[in-house]
Parts: sequence; structure tokens; C-alpha cells
Amino acid sequence: MENLKGLLKITNSSGEPLLQTLGHDAIEFLIRTIIFIIILYLGSYFAKKVDKYIDKIPVVNQSADTKQFTKSVTKLGLNVMFFLIGLLAFGFSESSIATMISAIGLGVGISLKEFLSNLAGGMVLFFTRPFSIGNFIKINGVMGEVCKIEVFSTYITSLDGRRIIVPNNVMISGNIINYDADPFRRIKLMLSVSYDSDMKKVISILENIANTYEGLAKDKENFINTMEYGDSSINILFMVWTPTKGYYKVRGELMAYILEVFNKEGVNVPFNILDVNVTENK
Repeated sequence: MENLKGLLKITNSSGEPLLQTLGHDAIEFLIRTIIFIIILYLGSYFAKKVDKYIDKIPVVNQSADTKQFTKSVTKLGLNVMFFLIGLLAFGFSESSIATMISAIGLGVGISLKEFLSNLAGGMVLFFTRPFSIGNFIKINGVMGEVCKIEVFSTYITSLDGRRIIVPNNVMISGNIINYDADPFRRIKLMLSVSYDSDMKKVISILENIANTYEGLAKDKENFINTMEYGDSSINILFMVWTPTKGYYKVRGELMAYILEVFNKEGVNVPFNILDVNVTENK
């Protein structure tokens, strides 16, 4: 009891009881913390409302990638803004926040180069538009359909259904192949026929297929020419155009159709034969 009375008699430099001062400070700290959390919650709530509002803006909704990128940037900006407001409400001064931002900026610049490069990559992708959501692309060995473009990364769905997340600095530093950039794609096939084939007849058959087969573009120039003499065949390069949408279906069915016509017309398609001779040692 004597120790408690002694503790109650301790005062600070202003002459106020120390325990009373600590109690006031604790309550003030708790109130500031609650206000800070409320502001962060309001920021998250406001960001969600703005996110829904963006869905109603006609200009943004004209492009799916513009819509997603705008949402990502807006959400990041609002969260940062409300965080700074929360710091002000907590009791930090403007100069302290400016100093903190400078220190964070220096730290980010030194240790988070990848973070900044991904952010810059996202901005480059947004303004240059090398691909859009729904395009089938290939980048650094990754192939698939673009399903989402965000500030720091791009999401690609592969042919076997895997979700691949590629940093945006990689997206702008590698060679991007966009298979859906143009409305038409070229089907390129190297066809082999035997040396005893009537080449005029073969070329005529292929030209007829190129001009009549359903699914091929009839107003674009085809390329059908003998290219080389192989070890056991004459190789013909067959290139025709088809709409990008449905490319693989047309290509696969066309290959089967060419083989069917060759068999019907008596055009021999050679294939490698492996002879294995077994000798018995006596």
C-alpha cells in the first residue's frame, strides 16, 4: 500500500500526477488509433464505391483492359490518399509525413527497383496497347490468353487452364507475339509428296483447295510453291489465310482434308521407314 501511495505521488515536469498523465496519453492514443482504423475502413469502402462507379462510365467501358487498369490505378491512389489522411488524423504533422514519404521513396528507389519497374511497365502497356484482354499472346516462353492487366502484373491463362502472372517489367522487356493482333492469320504448311508425283497436278490440287475450301480467305493472295528436294520427298510450301477467330480449328481440319484429297487423287505422301536387320552370331 505504501508503494502504491508513493507511485501516486510521482509527478511529471508540469507537476501533474504521472499515472494520470499516462492514463490520458493511453486514452488519447487509443482514440487516435480507432480514428485511424476508421479512416482506413472508409477509404476501402469509398474505393469499392468508386470501383462500381467506374463500371458505369461509358468511355472507360469501351475497352476491357482500360477498365481494369483504371480500376487498379484508382484503387491504389485512393488507398494511399486515405492512408495519408489517417496519418494526419493520428497526429503526424505535414512535415513529418513529407519526411516519411521522402524516406520511403528513397528506400523504394534502392530496394524496390522491381516494384517501380513493374509500375512503369504497367503504364507503358496501358499507353502503347501491344495487346488487349482476350488476345492470345506469347512472351518469354509463356503462351496463353490475356485475362487481366493490372498496374504491376499481367494475368495469362494458358492452354491447359493454368493462371500465369507475369510482372509488367518482363512484359515490356521481352518480345511479345500477339496472335490476335490482326483479323487474319496465315496457315503455313510444309507438304511432302513423292518424287514420282505429277507436280503440275499436285500444285493444281492445292490451288483448288486454297480457292474453294470453306474457312479460307478468298480475297487474299496464297503462296503455293515447290521449295526443296528432300531426302525422300519433294517439299511444297502451302500458305493460305484464314480469320484469326477459329484459326486452329480451320488449320487442323484443312490438314486432314488435304491428306484425304491426296489419297483420293492418288498423290503419294512418303513417310520414313526404318529397316532393322538382326544378324545371328553363330
